[in-house]
Amino acid sequence: MKNLLPYLFLFTAIFVKAQNDNCSEATSLTVGTNFASGAVNTSNNGATTDNAVPTCNADAVENVWFKVIVPASGIVTIETREVSGSSFDDSVLTVYNGSCSSLTEIACDDDSGQDSFSKISLTGQIPGVILYVSVWKYASSINNGEFQISAYEPTPPSNDNCSGAIPISLGTDFTSGAITSTNISATSDSSSPACNADSAENVWFKVIVPASGNLTVETREVSGSSFDDSVLTIYNGTCGSLTEIACDDDGGEDSFSTISLTGQTPGSTLYMSVWKYASSIESGEFKVSAYSNSILSTHEVLNDKNNITVFPNPFSDVITFSDISKVKSVSVSDASGKAVKTIEKPSSQIYLNDLKAGLYLVTLKMMDGTVKTIKTIKK
Repeated sequence: MKNLLPYLFLFTAIFVKAQNDNCSEATSLTVGTNFASGAVNTSNNGATTDNAVPTCNADAVENVWFKVIVPASGIVTIETREVSGSSFDDSVLTVYNGSCSSLTEIACDDDSGQDSFSKISLTGQIPGVILYVSVWKYASSINNGEFQISAYEPTPPSNDNCSGAIPISLGTDFTSGAITSTNISATSDSSSPACNADSAENVWFKVIVPASGNLTVETREVSGSSFDDSVLTIYNGTCGSLTEIACDDDGGEDSFSTISLTGQTPGSTLYMSVWKYASSIESGEFKVSAYSNSILSTHEVLNDKNNITVFPNPFSDVITFSDISKVKSVSVSDASGKAVKTIEKPSSQIYLNDLKAGLYLVTLKMMDGTVKTIKTIKK
């Protein structure tokens, strides 16, 4: 009987090291004008782990290297993105100056890019200097694979700074006051909004307060735009010395913002800044509007024939009106414009002991249809 001999198949796995596995083998990146123009497809297959892990993620592993020459502006953005169909889906990005034998980490990012990828924007770099860039896996459990990396020199919009604030003409509603703008390539101011410390990449606008002292500023989505989450801040003062007077995150439609103000100084200029909710939010077009449905008309008066005063001011618990006979109703708003109390058919004294200390706007609606607003301070 013929003997049947088994066939032996030997599979030998050959490890192929990544071409740019070490700093000395860093792949050169050409600086583009946006992500697409600077992007190259690459891979971290066969990468090993350097000794010095990123400061922003001690679990990062298996990094590959790139290098880029700082452009004349001293501004450069490094960004990684996903390649469709690739199994690599979570990067950490580090940037260094110095030489391969003596590197100093100057920036590190985990999730500021799209999805779970990374993005670092640098300003004030020395033109002509070589920066070394390393892309890591978030952790050893992440698969290797292809990804995109880009170095590009963004051109900030003209209203990237307060000094370039775009004037907005006041409308009577959102539509009549709206303009379309963009935050693509905007940079971040050093002082973040009071209502969201993670806000980033803001642009600037300005508006003149109407005679009524009342206005609303609002942002909304542009159909098809990738920008979908704003933060809005409003300031008084001058560009060199601004004071934030209002901040809103999600008070508008969807994840957009709106702020209503009363009792502002007629004729003064307010500065407004629109921010991304966080650096991970995509940039794009949006609408911003400043409007007031109480722009000076027949039912408002500048020449105050109803000469009513409030005392004491500042007050502790009670305010008294000098003449209440012609007043139909009284409403009290806080400094942000939020109504906190409304009184129909008021008496000459109003008890406000339940209010916190601060600035309040007392609005009197008169029997003849005119409106009078008085600033008061609770001690």
